[in-house]
Amino acid sequence: MQSILETVLPIFGLILCGYVVGRRGWMSEEAIKGLNTFVFYLAIPALLFRAMARGPGLIEISIVGAYMSAILVTFVLALLVSGLLFRTNLAERALFGMGSTFSNTVLLGIPLIFTALGDAGGVQLMLIITFHSIVIFPVITVLIELGLGAGQGWRSLAVNTVKALAVNPIILALVAGIAYGASGLALPGPVDRFAVLLGAAAAPCALFALGATLTAFTIAGDLKETLAIVFMKLFIHPAIMAVMAFYVFDLTPLAAAVAILTAAIPSGANVFIMARQYNIYLARSASAVLISTALAVVTLSILLAVLKADLLAV
Repeated sequence: MQSILETVLPIFGLILCGYVVGRRGWMSEEAIKGLNTFVFYLAIPALLFRAMARGPGLIEISIVGAYMSAILVTFVLALLVSGLLFRTNLAERALFGMGSTFSNTVLLGIPLIFTALGDAGGVQLMLIITFHSIVIFPVITVLIELGLGAGQGWRSLAVNTVKALAVNPIILALVAGIAYGASGLALPGPVDRFAVLLGAAAAPCALFALGATLTAFTIAGDLKETLAIVFMKLFIHPAIMAVMAFYVFDLTPLAAAVAILTAAIPSGANVFIMARQYNIYLARSASAVLISTALAVVTLSILLAVLKADLLAV
């Protein structure tokens, strides 16, 4: 357990540092935005490109089916819980479901998986990230549009979704890295070293930026509904993922560990961003992101200890 704490505590320590700095006002809002831009457009793409360009190694495409299946089951369950227990409308149910299934794969997932499970685990995570937003965002957008009766039109919705994905630096870095890795060519020395230096900043900067960003969130709204989202995200989603990994798709121990840990990662800030875009469900989505991130230091530590024990037993 000590080794697990040595892995997890520094990760959440960096998040706490960012939160304190943001809360104390030692960094301006513009500075925090600048740091997020650096992380999203430069540091993390460099890390991902190098990981894939050096040759992905053994990749289990079945991890995608397992993870997406767990998201589907959890999302449908979340829609039922939200509708039956809290009498929400379709748009609110969609955001409840997003909060229950959308993990913070970039700012927290990448540093956690690469640190805890190494490059081999990180490459498995790349497959999940590739399909994560591609699947979830269009579904949530369609449901919200239907719930609000906004009706921007299916063609416009499809075009806007494709445009957003086409310029996403995370997706572009993965595609470029996979393409280069498939060529069989080694990265030139200067390029490799450049990617190492830039990618090394990804984990600490991403975690610090996550903490600083959390200062914009406060606990408000219906606390019971918020806690239901948190429970679904931190407990139900990874539990369903474990069933899919071990009993339905029979993933290898490493792929199963990556998928379950990713499912157990707290709700991503994109849940709040989506709520803000439509000006609905703001307080509950913000609270869910903040509370789930705070509790994850305990839940992820315990889960990582159990999963690492299984890996060592193999």
